[in-house]
Amino acid sequence: MKNYSNKLFSFMLLFGLLWSCEVTDLDLVTDPNAPSPDNLDVDFTLNSIQLNFGAFFSEATEAGGEAVRLEYMFDEYDVNFNNTNGNITTMWSNAYAEVLPDIQTLIPIAESSDLYIHAGIAKVIRAYTLMTLVDFFGDVPYTEALLGNENSFPTVDSGQLVYDGALADLNAALADFAKDSSAEPDLDLYYDGDIDSWINLTNTLKLKYYLNLRLSNQAAAASNIAALINGGDIITGPEDDFKFTYGTAQSPLSKHPYYIEEYQAASPGEYITNYMMWALGVEKGLDDPRLRFYVYRQVDEFPSDEATLNNEIDCWNDPRPTTYPPVDAISAVPLAFCSLFDRGDGYWGRNHSNADGIPPDNQKRATFGPYPIGGRYDDNDAEAIDDGDGLDGAGIWPIMMDSFVYFMRAEAALYLGTSDDPRAMLEEGVRASIATVTGFLNTDSFTNVPDDADIEAYVTFVLGLYDAAGSADERMAVVGKEYWIALFGNGVEGYNLLKRSGTPINLSPTLLGTSPFPRTFLYPSTSVDRNFNISQKSLTDQTFWDTNSPGFIY
Repeated sequence: MKNYSNKLFSFMLLFGLLWSCEVTDLDLVTDPNAPSPDNLDVDFTLNSIQLNFGAFFSEATEAGGEAVRLEYMFDEYDVNFNNTNGNITTMWSNAYAEVLPDIQTLIPIAESSDLYIHAGIAKVIRAYTLMTLVDFFGDVPYTEALLGNENSFPTVDSGQLVYDGALADLNAALADFAKDSSAEPDLDLYYDGDIDSWINLTNTLKLKYYLNLRLSNQAAAASNIAALINGGDIITGPEDDFKFTYGTAQSPLSKHPYYIEEYQAASPGEYITNYMMWALGVEKGLDDPRLRFYVYRQVDEFPSDEATLNNEIDCWNDPRPTTYPPVDAISAVPLAFCSLFDRGDGYWGRNHSNADGIPPDNQKRATFGPYPIGGRYDDNDAEAIDDGDGLDGAGIWPIMMDSFVYFMRAEAALYLGTSDDPRAMLEEGVRASIATVTGFLNTDSFTNVPDDADIEAYVTFVLGLYDAAGSADERMAVVGKEYWIALFGNGVEGYNLLKRSGTPINLSPTLLGTSPFPRTFLYPSTSVDRNFNISQKSLTDQTFWDTNSPGFIY
């Protein structure tokens, strides 16, 4: 894993005002903290774009992760994802008040100085930002979004038009990377100036673009994905992983935000979802090799007396709701309900959308492990967490990892007939994910560590499920579940995966609510209230590439 800690921390010291700025107008088109073009520092501005992009992804991944059970979601969708949702609001403001305006300012200045690498990187980040806005909201401001005083009330453009703009940015970035640049960036927070890695990422984002289009434009998706695979310049190994890297410094605070929320608070404020822990440790009848890296247990058992159970796990004696699937669609193992009592070893979580009162169980909840937030490895310690534990917050946001690409290629092979062997891509994806996660920290000092035999047993089991599947949809159910597991820490691709393919097919249902799954999220209320050209939408509105039926996802 690349380590940019010293450079990043020095940059953050200079950049403190940008973090402390509070955006009060989501239709703001001029960043009050940004320098004018006349005195723009191109390197500093590029780094501010990269840093703010990390913040944009942080908010997007939490919203998407909650929707697809990668993270715990309290209450039902229409309550959790209303128009004042904090993640959505901050994501929107990061895009329109920081990332996109700074990119628009940077690109012409970089191009006029032949700083084509700077310009290309900015275009790649803009493309990812635009695609994510469409994936999350559908139609969004674009052509009128950054016109300053010329138009303070931008209208929304069709998602298709914005996606087209993102593709144009990716192609323009590739052209920039092929030119002779007058200088390289002083600091690149993602690839440390490796242009080949930026090229591979750019082509991979094009693959993502076309895979999302496989429902709405199958012919274009098939031909273009085939060309990208045949071209070879895509992410195929961990050296090209696109991730935002955190450090361990306390001042300025550079630790992973989830580590700050969980470990620096000295007790978890969030739950790990029962469904995630069930998928990792129950569903297949063997432990996923990533289980102890994803999840840390503060206790190793559940209470045995009814008084404690009633106080801390009040659903323990409730009958399973009639809407709750009694059997999992892949392995015939019942989905977890209320808690993972069958394991009995302290995987203390909470069901998706359980809106009951929060019990006094902070010192017992399972929490995040070393991957991806830089937490503590579960070596059967069964101790409460504290600040400084584990990797001390030196985690990552996994934005586009090599394993993700193999799973996407498997999906493309199943439905678009590309030249890849989908089974081989599934195996590559599983192995790449396990290698990344188990290699995230040195486990030599731990006792309970998965070995090569454990990994081979897991891979063999997954491939057996795939071989037993009788149709493309059934094979995709296996691919999608493994992709979803690998996506821990990335709710953006998890959200797209579920909308595009309906996988994982056996998701834990919304326990206490019947509100519809958010096919897109609501616009932030501050934007709608202050811009008469934006009308609020519905959670059931679908983006242009999502042509699946309205009831496709529960």
